[in-house]
Amino acid sequence: MTKRSIYVASIKELAGKSIVTISLALKAKEMGEKVGYFKPVGICSSLSGEGEVVDEDVETIKEILELEEEYELICPITLGKSEFLEEFSKAKTKEYTRKIFEAYEKVSEDKDIMLIEGPDTLSTGAFLNLSVPRLARALSSKVLLVAQVKDDSVVDELIQARDYCIKWGVTPFGAILNRVPTEKMARTEYVVKKHLEGQNLKVLGVIPEDKTLSALTVREVYDAVGGEILAGKEGMDKTIQTFLIGAMTMESATKYFRKATNKLVITGGDRTDVIFAALETGTSALILTGNLHPSVKILPRADDLAVPIILVPYDTFTTLQLVQKIIGKIKPKDKKRIDIAKRLFEENMEWKKILNSMNRTSII
Repeated sequence: MTKRSIYVASIKELAGKSIVTISLALKAKEMGEKVGYFKPVGICSSLSGEGEVVDEDVETIKEILELEEEYELICPITLGKSEFLEEFSKAKTKEYTRKIFEAYEKVSEDKDIMLIEGPDTLSTGAFLNLSVPRLARALSSKVLLVAQVKDDSVVDELIQARDYCIKWGVTPFGAILNRVPTEKMARTEYVVKKHLEGQNLKVLGVIPEDKTLSALTVREVYDAVGGEILAGKEGMDKTIQTFLIGAMTMESATKYFRKATNKLVITGGDRTDVIFAALETGTSALILTGNLHPSVKILPRADDLAVPIILVPYDTFTTLQLVQKIIGKIKPKDKKRIDIAKRLFEENMEWKKILNSMNRTSII
């Protein structure tokens, strides 16, 4: 079993740890290293080609890195998105720990470097004694924390995460500040980073947010939420950068919608006035919730403008949650996004220090 491993972990969902993992793996491969990938605890998020529910990140990274191991070895434990306790109540926690160790030994046996990815949070899997810090210690892995920067509270979150890891005998060797809004880059570099390093948490990267990475196509949204396409099928490849909820008057909606381009508007099918306002103000697509069909006079206009209208059975809040969960997901065949992510991390992350932290010889 290789001793050269790093555990990439996030403190919240959508921090970007998968992109960090992909970027480090591709860099290590460029250096001539044989790279392995392991995700001991995954989260069900998509269907495999065989119709099985799997962790989408695992499937994606497996294909990008051209890994030959079966999914079950790379990700031995996969939890349901929201309900999973019954499925894991039959066996003792030691059996799941053993399953992870056996899988890790197999996937790492011929690798120079192992990149281990954590689930959405550090505590996910704790009910099976499989939290990130416990596994990192057991697998002799160094922990790299990844956090999305929204405001100064990221300092509190990272310090608390560091202390949680220390409690289990693992001290994170650094942190990546990811998806930093352009207007916050200077403050993050000179204020946030300074505070963290003053608390003995080394910042190994400050990565700016790139709209291309977080942008989605209408087709990607449709694949995630399902439903029925009522009109505008020719616009399925349009880009979406903003999500707006249409729950206001016609006058307010028009002003609101004009401020944003490349937008997805989520509203009820009975809001004919809001739907028309969205169609006439540069909307990429509309999702109509609650299985409420719109007025038939809307559909020809959507076809003329090539604005897809998608009907779903969910309420507005559930629909928004589904859409938000696919932001920044890189697909194996999405070479443009992979190249952008790789360049961003090469330019803004101290990848040599990260890889050198587990290498026998230094990268010059």
